[in-house]
Amino acid sequence: MPKQLADMRTLELVRWNQKQNEQLLSTILPGHELKAPEHKPDMLYIGCIDARLDPIDDLKIPAGKALIHRTIGALVAGLKDGEALNASEAASIDFAVNVMHVKDIVIAAHTHCGGLGTCIHGINENDHETPFLKKYLKQLKDVLSSLAGIRDTEQKIHELEDSSVRNSLKNLLSYPFVKKAVEEGKLQLHGWVLDTATKRILEVDPVDLKFKPMAHIPEDHADHSATFLTSLFRGINPGIV
Repeated sequence: MPKQLADMRTLELVRWNQKQNEQLLSTILPGHELKAPEHKPDMLYIGCIDARLDPIDDLKIPAGKALIHRTIGALVAGLKDGEALNASEAASIDFAVNVMHVKDIVIAAHTHCGGLGTCIHGINENDHETPFLKKYLKQLKDVLSSLAGIRDTEQKIHELEDSSVRNSLKNLLSYPFVKKAVEEGKLQLHGWVLDTATKRILEVDPVDLKFKPMAHIPEDHADHSATFLTSLFRGINPGIV
C-alpha cells in the first residue's frame, strides 16, 4: 500500500476515535469522572473474526459481562494427547474458566462464513500463500467427510455451520477443567449459529442436538440449555430470539 494511502487511513481512524471520545465526554456531567465499567464477565464468547460481526454490538452484551475470543469460523480445536492444538484458544478458555470462573461458554458460528465456505469450495493445493489457513481448516476434515453425500452446495454449507459447532463443543470438552466444571454444574456450554444479516440466533438443543430458535428450546430441557443466556438476551435484545 502506498504510504500516502496508509497515512490517510490512519488519519481517518484517528478522527473517528476523536469523534467517539468527544461524544462520550459530552455525556459526563460537570464534576463527575468517567470510570471504566466493572470487569465481571459471566461468559466466554467464542466467535468468528468476520468483519461484519461485532458480538458486543450485535447482541447488546453489557460492558464487562463477556470475554471475547475470535477465530476463523469460531472453531475450537481442543487438546490432543494432552497438548493444546491452539495455544491462544487454550489460554483464553483457561483464563475464562479457572480465573474468571465464567458460568457459560458460547460457541457462535454464523451464516455466510467465508472460512467455512472455503472448506466447501476448497483452496488450490498449489497455492502456497495460505499454508496456515489450510492447516487450520484441516480440523474439519472428519466433519466434511460426514457431509460428503450432500450434493447441494447451499445445504452442505448450512449443515457445515451446524456440524462445526457440534464438533467444537465436543473439542471444548477435551479440556479436563471444562469437563469437570460442566459435570459439577458450574459451567454450561452453548452452541449457536448467528444469522449474519438479522442477528437472530439458532441454538443447539442439548437433548436432540438440533438447532432451534433460542426461545423454542423446550422448557423440560432447561437444566441443559441456555437458562442464563436466554433470560439475558431476551431482556436486552428480544429480536434475536
